[in-house]
Amino acid sequence: MEVLRTIQERKSIRKFKADPVSKAMLEEILQAAQRSPSAINTQPWECWAVGGETARQLAEELYQSGANGEVFRSDFPVAEQWKEVYVNRMRENGKRLFGLLGIQEDREGRRAFSLSMYKFYDAPQVIFVCLDESLGHYSIFDCGCFAQTVCLVATSKGLGTCILESAVRYPDIIRKYLGIPPQKKILVGIAIGYPDHGAVINEFSSNREPVENAVRWVDIMKG
Repeated sequence: MEVLRTIQERKSIRKFKADPVSKAMLEEILQAAQRSPSAINTQPWECWAVGGETARQLAEELYQSGANGEVFRSDFPVAEQWKEVYVNRMRENGKRLFGLLGIQEDREGRRAFSLSMYKFYDAPQVIFVCLDESLGHYSIFDCGCFAQTVCLVATSKGLGTCILESAVRYPDIIRKYLGIPPQKKILVGIAIGYPDHGAVINEFSSNREPVENAVRWVDIMKG
């Protein structure tokens, strides 16, 4: 099995080709992701996949809202303050990314990059992952498992993905275009498409902490 290789190769893609992914391939990816684990087999995830002119119009309106500095209206709260350990990881990641793009000291360049997230980094299609408002925190965890599986299967097929919180900051706009009922809360958007391997930004891969910083061993024998 090539699972480990796929996990190692998966990364956030931030520039896509215009070519759309076929509906058959998207269906195959999403069908595989249906095998993701969930509490008591509730399978709480629900998806809306969008492409074509609808995706382009949606991206443009989201972009304009972001560019105008409109207050975020996300269905799920986002932390406003972070502990130092998390801030340091974010800063290190941003420093390396902006350095690669040559915009580390370019405020307007950094702003343009941030706003590009609202256009899904030019991905031709986006999958919005939602769950019913009646569900709790463990169902959010389940949806995370589903989203990860989508990204891994897509990677195994030569596609690229990027999970975007920024894509769902204005859920009312998304609902206007996709008809998502208000009781279905929009958790994340997954940009999906063929990576533009000629784009410098797609050379970037974020660092990961060594396992000893994340794991505490209790009564585990060496061997």
